[in-house]
Amino acid sequence: MQCSIFNKLLRTRFIYSFFYAAGIMLLAGGCNTSPQTDPGFFNGTSLDGWSASDSSYWLVQEGAIVGHSAHEVKRNEFLWSNTEVTDFYLSVDVKLEPNGGNAGIQFRSKKLDESGQAAGYQADVGKAVWGRLYHEHDRTYIDWPDEGEKAVRPGDWNHYEILASGNRIWTAINGVLSVAVEDPFGEKKGRIAVQMHSGPPITVHYRFNKLVHHPKIELAGFNEKQLEEKLRTPLNIPDGKALGNRKLELKDNDVVVFTGATNMANFRKSGYLETLLIAANPGKALHFRNMAWEGDVAAEQYRETGFGGWESNLDSVRCNVLFVQFGQMESIQGEDSLPGFINNYKRLLDSARKGGRQIVVVSPVPFEAKALKLSGNRAESIPVVQAPVDKYAGAIKQMAAEEGYVYVDLFRQMKVHSLSERYTTDGIRLTAKAQQLAATLIMKELNLPSVYKAAYEPLRKQVQSMNSLWFQYWRAGNWAFIYGSELVQPFSRDWKDRNHRILPEERTALESYLKKAEQHIREESDKL
Repeated sequence: MQCSIFNKLLRTRFIYSFFYAAGIMLLAGGCNTSPQTDPGFFNGTSLDGWSASDSSYWLVQEGAIVGHSAHEVKRNEFLWSNTEVTDFYLSVDVKLEPNGGNAGIQFRSKKLDESGQAAGYQADVGKAVWGRLYHEHDRTYIDWPDEGEKAVRPGDWNHYEILASGNRIWTAINGVLSVAVEDPFGEKKGRIAVQMHSGPPITVHYRFNKLVHHPKIELAGFNEKQLEEKLRTPLNIPDGKALGNRKLELKDNDVVVFTGATNMANFRKSGYLETLLIAANPGKALHFRNMAWEGDVAAEQYRETGFGGWESNLDSVRCNVLFVQFGQMESIQGEDSLPGFINNYKRLLDSARKGGRQIVVVSPVPFEAKALKLSGNRAESIPVVQAPVDKYAGAIKQMAAEEGYVYVDLFRQMKVHSLSERYTTDGIRLTAKAQQLAATLIMKELNLPSVYKAAYEPLRKQVQSMNSLWFQYWRAGNWAFIYGSELVQPFSRDWKDRNHRILPEERTALESYLKKAEQHIREESDKL
């Protein structure tokens, strides 16, 4: 009897323990974030669970969603899934006919109106945009690499993958990693839709393979750590938002110096960057000195005897904030020379790192091969065309991160914003309009107000005048006759009194003109 009661107690405790444990497992399963494949996303035979404002454009054919129009498409057309995603992995095969058309895959998106227009992320599809990340109806370009486009098979099926986890988004085309961006400003959840862009007749096929919620972070052969290392910052940051510690803090009476080669030297002619920096810092007296020099490279900055070197020149003007841009011309030497370039760049910046000086490293800008008007085999033999500027920009970014410098990714910004028109005069030198664009992009990268207003024009004119005086003062063509190797030459002395040297006096006189020019700048800035 006692044994029977004991056995019953054991069975009761076993059953209780079993269901208690099962209950805990069920509760855990209710908030489980392990990978979950979504079998109901697309059934492969019908558009159940999908909707469009004009369903005549959409059908299911051979297991794929097809968007088709035999005539001009008046507006962007979207087919919306009922499925909402947060963190997910999507595998889809896409075929676009013709490849010159345009389409895309919306995700974490929402409908804007009754016509089904979308707002949110779009994994782009089409010539020159494959694998890139766009933000429909808002921020436009988010990440704009070339890798996905290079992997595309035009007119054929292309395997498209999208991986999103929190702020991190990656895409891959045919197994080649393309987008890799960390964007804290984008949507974290929303719906999936497919797009057929407005324009000429088009047919686009979307063959969905798999949708996984809360996926494992791996893509294109890379694990999570490797994917993390490839993350870039978004090209467009919402107004009023800041990203990390990239905001440049300028103080009253700071001396801001620009150094580098041709393009940085030419900035003094337009004065856009100085003007925007002044406008972004009202009430502060800022001093600008452009010390960039055509022909300078990170390894060497040639100066005449008596002129002083790069480091001593910075010290002579009491530089507080230093902008540095190298790498474009060095990239002509090829990828094999990249390690040596980075070592030279580190050494140069080490010499400037002193006294709390802020250092802003600006990436090189891309060469513009189409400005050279070359074709065929001749184009392939030109070093400018083949120069791996992108590799140099990437290495500079990594170096800046390791050394703790503020980095401005002008390369990627210019690559995106200059697609529609010429931006250089000769493939290398930026046009005046491109200088204005570059100035606004630099400001945006630094999380500072970047819009150039018509009201700034009088201020910019004063900046140009000051820059011209500074050029005459610092880079006088007859420097050797002032403090260099030609002191005994007749040209360096008064024509009556051979013991009287007049050129140093003329140079000193320019100092008073510089002070007046800076006063005019402050007067104009006070009017803004």
